[in-house]
Amino acid sequence: MVDSRATLRYRIDLPAQLEVGGAALSARIRNLSLGGVRLAGPPLPVGARCRLTFLSPHGDSFDLWCITRWTTTDGCGLEFEALQPIDTNQLARMIGSSSRVTERIERIPIESIQRLG
Repeated sequence: MVDSRATLRYRIDLPAQLEVGGAALSARIRNLSLGGVRLAGPPLPVGARCRLTFLSPHGDSFDLWCITRWTTTDGCGLEFEALQPIDTNQLARMIGSSSRVTERIERIPIESIQRLG
């Protein structure tokens, strides 16, 4: 299978908070890119819009709107929605300073993912 992602994923382990339909949930960011995150935590419905907040290891605060693009029993993939240039810049700095990985992370088997559309 060809990996069609537009951005590289970087391994990371950060606590995060989600707000989905008024409910507050905890999760962990397992990988990160300029396009989105993979979360370990409660699976969200595909297509759900949520608010993701987290702190970088250097103390930068992120408060981002996302759309759930895929889900499994142990987590989900969120795509960032309408990032502002300042958010993109902060994410790029965080990735550059926090990650030593420069290769793509192995994809989740397609048969275990529920996709939108």
